[in-house]
Amino acid sequence: MQAQSGAWQMEALSLLHQLRSKNADRRAGIQAGHGVNCNPEVNQMCHGNSPTRPVGREVRTIAERARESIFERLLDILCQIIAVEEDIYAQVSRDNKLLPKCPKDSIELKNICLRMASSMNSPTDRDLRDLQTCLKCITNNLLFMCNENGSCIIFVTEKVKRICDTFPEMW
Repeated sequence: MQAQSGAWQMEALSLLHQLRSKNADRRAGIQAGHGVNCNPEVNQMCHGNSPTRPVGREVRTIAERARESIFERLLDILCQIIAVEEDIYAQVSRDNKLLPKCPKDSIELKNICLRMASSMNSPTDRDLRDLQTCLKCITNNLLFMCNENGSCIIFVTEKVKRICDTFPEMW
């Protein structure tokens, strides 16, 4: 089960990286002038370009920037979770009863990432909330597993606790 759970999480991570690349490509296309009206007067009126801002530069709202920042933080947290899980499973692999029997959270994580990747837009608030909730659940399960398993090294438990503390505040 652990190997399958890790595979789902790795696939989810890959989907999130693809989504980040897709959004970066979309922004780069806007900055290069694709999809932007070439008339400078229209750009200045419609896109809020000032004389100091280059024409064709994407204007993003504070909310869009916040979503992008939260997305990047959650992506980093997923990478940390995968690394810590590998440490935990290396420690508890001798005792299979401690391994999760149903990787429900990893399947849910993959489904959330598939939904986000299939969207043509940047992640929505709902997507980010769902992703954070799922990652928190996975982290809490890892923390529970560390606390229940006496052979789990203290530094691994501390890593999981640090991950719990790094979740961004969401609205």
